Amino acid sequence: MSRVAGWVVLVLALVVSYRPAEAAQAKKTQAQKTQTQKPQAKQTQVAVLRPEGSQADALRRVLTQELGKKGRGRAVLPAKKVDAEVKRSRGVPKTDAQRQALAKKLGADVLILASVTGTKRWDVEVRAYSGKDGTLLAEERWDVRTNRAFPEVRRELEPRLGTALKAGPEQRLPPAAVTPPTPVSEPELAPPAPIAEAPRPVAAKPQAPKPTVKKEEPPVQPEPKAAGLRDLDGPILEAVLSGQALFRRFHFTGNNADALPDYSLNSAAAASLSVVYFPLSHVTDGVVHNLGIVARGSRALGLSTRLPNGDTYGTTTQLLEGGLRFRLPLRWMEVYVGALYGTHTFAVDLPPESTFALPDVDYRFAHVELGLRKALTERWAIAARVGYQHVLSAGELSSDDYLPELSGSGLDGELAVEFALTRMLGLRLGGEVRRYNFTANAAQGAPVLADGARDLYFSGQLGVFLRL
Repeated sequence: MSRVAGWVVLVLALVVSYRPAEAAQAKKTQAQKTQTQKPQAKQTQVAVLRPEGSQADALRRVLTQELGKKGRGRAVLPAKKVDAEVKRSRGVPKTDAQRQALAKKLGADVLILASVTGTKRWDVEVRAYSGKDGTLLAEERWDVRTNRAFPEVRRELEPRLGTALKAGPEQRLPPAAVTPPTPVSEPELAPPAPIAEAPRPVAAKPQAPKPTVKKEEPPVQPEPKAAGLRDLDGPILEAVLSGQALFRRFHFTGNNADALPDYSLNSAAAASLSVVYFPLSHVTDGVVHNLGIVARGSRALGLSTRLPNGDTYGTTTQLLEGGLRFRLPLRWMEVYVGALYGTHTFAVDLPPESTFALPDVDYRFAHVELGLRKALTERWAIAARVGYQHVLSAGELSSDDYLPELSGSGLDGELAVEFALTRMLGLRLGGEVRRYNFTANAAQGAPVLADGARDLYFSGQLGVFLRL
């Protein structure tokens, strides 16, 4: 009997000890399930559009890095995806509807638009727009020194715009998505009123809202004009001062050419200056602000010519051109066309008794040119130019002593590499070639000195440029 009682006590002890353990395990399982089902916070999707201005890429990198830092609840969309969608949408959106449509295609909660303009100091503007309706969430400006790392923007971007960006997803989601209905809330609703209480709704019938009670929403402030995003698409003033190493080859062609003297200039020092000014950029942002005035010239320094008999005579050569230029700023490069009038002279101070039959030249010509400039990086760029000259007169070369019925034309080309030292100053290394071809245009059978002439110039250049 005592043995049976012992077994009963043991069984009861096991049962009592099992239930608390089972309850604890069930509670632990329920807690894990609740934690697993807890919704995670959704990240704000941010699209940073390519800013406007000369330092667009540098500013975009700063914005992307700061807005996309870990722990801030945001994810920045890839730049290639954003640029491709902006291109398909035919440019940067200007209205609320356009921004809303772009954000919907990108799946973005917030659109970031920015610009950087200025010369001695940069005016940086950053705007955040809601992806839900395209309206302005926040706008901040910085007046910073010319540093491509934008340290002030990097340091102050989150404190200034962080609060506005956190509200992005909530504004994008509809109200039902913010507080989804739960099944347990249904029993808590008031049950249908019994028939005996039917008069109650009549007693509690809401009164029509009075016009005086209804408050009108405050008028929406108009967005600032696009003047803050003004980009002149290029500098107002460009100047290049260079030192040159100059070379020349002149010779007659055709009949009697072998009996006539040639001229070879193996090296000479020269200085050149080129200036382009866009005065209308001060008063308008229209297309005419890209119309500028161009002037350039070069002159040899201390040049002299040694004749075959050993005599040396002073020599002068210079090139002067002036006219108009119209630039077409594209997204990745700048293209321009120009129309100019110029003179190009080369004269040796020979005495009147000299028998050396070398004509002085004084070319007067109309010149059209096509050029481009492309930035490779923030510091490196290349520039190229080609031109055609219609020669109107050639000085002594077109006189009765040489080729009186002369006609001719010229071609020129330039290629240069630029390295920016600062935002305004830099170095320029390049070369220029210019060639003139002439024909005598003599009548059939008429005696001629020669059938024509060729005049070739080449120069290597090293100088500094200034852009304002």
